[in-house]
Amino acid sequence: MSSKLDNCFEDARKPAQKNTLSFDRTTMSILTGGLCILTFVADSLLSESSFLVEAVIVSLCMAVPLCLRMASRGSCKATDALASLPSADTKQRGVPRTVALDPTSLVKQVLPRSQSLTLSKLSRHVAPSDRRLKTSSSPRSVMSCVRLGDLECAEQLLAELIETESTADPAPFNSVIHAHCAKGNLPAALGWIERMRAGGILPNAVSYNTFIDAAAKADDAEAAESWLRKMVEEGVEANEISFSTVLHARAKRGEIRLAEGWLQKMRDAGVEPNIVSYNSLIYACARQADLAGAEHWLSEAERQGLKPRVATFTAVMDACAKRGDCRAAERWLQRMIEAGIQPNVVSFSALIDSCAKAGDCARAKHWHRRMQDLGVHPNAHSFSAVINACAKKGDLPAAFELFEQMESTAGVVADVVVYSGLLDACAKAGQLERAKAVFKSMKANGVRPNVVVYASLARPYAHNGDWPEVERLAGEMEAAGLAMNDYFLYAQLLSYASAKPRQPQRAEQLLRRAWAQGLEVNKFVATAFGRAVGRVRSQEILEELRCASSVGSRRAVVMKCHR
Repeated sequence: MSSKLDNCFEDARKPAQKNTLSFDRTTMSILTGGLCILTFVADSLLSESSFLVEAVIVSLCMAVPLCLRMASRGSCKATDALASLPSADTKQRGVPRTVALDPTSLVKQVLPRSQSLTLSKLSRHVAPSDRRLKTSSSPRSVMSCVRLGDLECAEQLLAELIETESTADPAPFNSVIHAHCAKGNLPAALGWIERMRAGGILPNAVSYNTFIDAAAKADDAEAAESWLRKMVEEGVEANEISFSTVLHARAKRGEIRLAEGWLQKMRDAGVEPNIVSYNSLIYACARQADLAGAEHWLSEAERQGLKPRVATFTAVMDACAKRGDCRAAERWLQRMIEAGIQPNVVSFSALIDSCAKAGDCARAKHWHRRMQDLGVHPNAHSFSAVINACAKKGDLPAAFELFEQMESTAGVVADVVVYSGLLDACAKAGQLERAKAVFKSMKANGVRPNVVVYASLARPYAHNGDWPEVERLAGEMEAAGLAMNDYFLYAQLLSYASAKPRQPQRAEQLLRRAWAQGLEVNKFVATAFGRAVGRVRSQEILEELRCASSVGSRRAVVMKCHR
């Protein structure tokens, strides 16, 4: 394939035939003359009332030659571009075979815009060895290889640049480092920054920001902070991206005080926070259901002259949803509209979530309809929010009506969260057979159940005391590689408590095993466990677990649960 492409290059380099241009002019002259004759014939045959037809013919007479001329120029553009490339015998004239040819500029010169042939498609037609011969060891070629996804080639070219000491530009190093960080290959990225230093090239803000961002995405706020400190120690000025990324890493974990501390450090360094920084703080407050804190930081952003975005208002509405304050969420939606910002589906979903949390199914359905009336297309999240509102109310018919509307009318594909809401509605209504049908349909449609789905399905069986079925679901969940959480633990303990007769020994073994796996005993789990084994025995075992936790002897409890 590469030899065919080389032949095309050589053919394109040949000089164009001399009669090509004259042929084009002759053709256009003949067409122009023919159209003129046609115009005179039409003038003699048509009446004066046919002025419109005559005008159309005259317009064609003027337009056709112009279009042909433009087409002839375009057809020669690729040939002219290729003809300007170095020929195959450049090596014989003392020019090295490796030429400074950027693939991106080649595609832009050679290929017309009407063809959807991308750079990566072009590279598939060139063998790797030929691709190397046509690309020089330059910073630009390194970055082009990274954009093509050919990291190996980029590293080879970058290594040649280091050996020849032909670059002091950190950009190609940053490009390779970013590619490795994006793949999660941190050791390789660290290796390149060391080679960068060894070559006498100092890392810049982009270099450090790449590592800070990688740490933040890995939810390692401590590593992100460490990279920022190292950046400052080495004399590289941290910018708003550096501080905002570290701030967001703390905010994402709900660590509001630490995030606020980084905002102050940002100001102390003379870097003005942007709206993204404030959005992170508002998001952190929303995760903690701290509506007052979220409102405070939005007001602070406005006092600093920053314009809130749709994500800013939506984060405040999410704080309202966590508190179940639908009236406050409605007020913030109104403020968003008054600020000239169009709410999106995430904004409305937060509002519907607040209604669901408050148990107001009617209001949730109202805002879902209102959202569609305003031209905002619903998605799986918005449908799951309103279905969840119906589930909390125990309105099973309304939940299934919305599910059918989602698939048939809105064309939205149900995800695991939607099915979980339906199963929860079935559980609250005690509809076991319908719950099994939903679960079967979910698996048939290729949606993989998660632990929340299994917990929702297990709950109605648990209330009926059908512990064998709950244990079967637990085994199926474990076989699927899903770890038990406190919701499923509660359901399984409840099945032992509701059974006739009760199953205290099974309940005790389950609780010890779950505790040994790291699950905490919350008040709901403790209540279900107390019902299964009795209050006195429950207090004894829970006290034993607390003492074991204080001395860190979980292993002893693990051994005890197998006796």
